[in-house]
Amino acid sequence: MNTIKILLLGLVLSAPALAQQNPQLYNLPSPYDRYSHYVATVRGGAGIPIGPFASGYVDKPTLRNYSFSVDWVLQKPISIGVEVGKTFYSQRLPRAIYQSEEGEISAVQTRTIDLMPIQGVVSYYFAKPNAMIRPYVQAAVGADLLTYSLYYGSLANQQQSVKLTYGGAAGAKFLFKKDGSVGADIRVKYNQTSLNYDYIDKGVGQINATVGLFYRWW
Repeated sequence: MNTIKILLLGLVLSAPALAQQNPQLYNLPSPYDRYSHYVATVRGGAGIPIGPFASGYVDKPTLRNYSFSVDWVLQKPISIGVEVGKTFYSQRLPRAIYQSEEGEISAVQTRTIDLMPIQGVVSYYFAKPNAMIRPYVQAAVGADLLTYSLYYGSLANQQQSVKLTYGGAAGAKFLFKKDGSVGADIRVKYNQTSLNYDYIDKGVGQINATVGLFYRWW
């Protein structure tokens, strides 16, 4: 019996020393650092027309600018994913005289364009997956389903088409708590869609400044 007591006492006294010798048993990295995982992000904010698109068709910013993305975050500092967006620009001009095929008309001109890009996205991150702040840059390419509508009063010149779209972005993700699943996303993205029709002859260029929320899981 005394021998058993001595052995138990020895185990109790040696436990702290064993823990110090094997700290990895109690300080394992987060699963987000050890495994690939997924991130879904919803964004919304301002769309700002730039370049020939702004000078030749619409120069008014819009808040009707949204997107949803799903990314596969690899153990390397990159992720690959898909993003679907929706942006609508509209601007009304004062009444003026316009030349048409039937002659001159006096009308209020309303210019609109509805963009719905579907893009593949590659992101590169400058911090570990479980960092509280994780800056990133992105490159994107895909197809844009767009509707061009130019109204002269109630008369419309309209075209629907699918065009090449591409862009680049910089932003950062902010975890609300350590090892958490939810956080905020802030991003500025340049996007260009090829289009040569009517008032637009050098494509649709825009800057999207958005804030969003993301959820991650593994």
